[in-house]
Amino acid sequence: VKKWRLKNLLQRRYGTFEVGREYFYREEPYSPIIWTSVITGRKPEEHGIRAWWLYGGILERIRWWPIIRHIKGKRRILWRLGLKAHVPNRGDLRCETIFDVVKPSVAVYVPGYNESTEFHERLFKVSGWNVDRYIREAWRIHEERKRATLRALEENRNWKLFMAYFDLADHVGHTYIKRNRLRVLRAYLELNSLAGRLQELVPPGTIFLIISDHGMRAVEDDVAGRHTTYAFWSLNLDTDWEPRDFTDFYPKILEWTR
Repeated sequence: VKKWRLKNLLQRRYGTFEVGREYFYREEPYSPIIWTSVITGRKPEEHGIRAWWLYGGILERIRWWPIIRHIKGKRRILWRLGLKAHVPNRGDLRCETIFDVVKPSVAVYVPGYNESTEFHERLFKVSGWNVDRYIREAWRIHEERKRATLRALEENRNWKLFMAYFDLADHVGHTYIKRNRLRVLRAYLELNSLAGRLQELVPPGTIFLIISDHGMRAVEDDVAGRHTTYAFWSLNLDTDWEPRDFTDFYPKILEWTR
């Protein structure tokens, strides 16, 4: 973001912090764990979310047994047996969220609250095909997220908290950070443009916070990008406050929305 001088993403104040290992899965920061901590202000052991796909009930407990958890391809096997999972939502949490406390609030496809299982299913179905097909689907989903966000802004005027989630940079970064940096740049330019558009649409005086749960890096012995161990944040106002953990955002948002 800084290297490409993406001013709408950098805003007036920005920074990074190291991601703690409690947010890791398979040796890298893991989005469903992180975003659930952002919206609950709780550590992973408190909110209970540790995977993108949940089955519920006894099957959810069995999947984490050591003898089971390392079996590759088990999700595809279960799908063929008619046992489909869902992505984490409000009903899976052990605690309340920022949206339950701050009223009125709007959440657009937020992980851990109301993220779309359908989006993840669509990407999962094409993940075994060629790379270009996967990325085309990621861009289609991005456009759907964008339309939903713009529609929610149009339909809801009196919110105190508005949050939307976009994962385009993650999908494109994993796929192209090593083989085609121009495609990664295109995704970041799109997100920078979107940030600028949203900044113009929100009411005057709105505090505009951007959070990235991790970065992306190329790995020599792998064809795909891997998550970096630092998170990024930016704000449209001058402040001495700096987050040091994902749980720091929750109390600050409460302070801003009083």
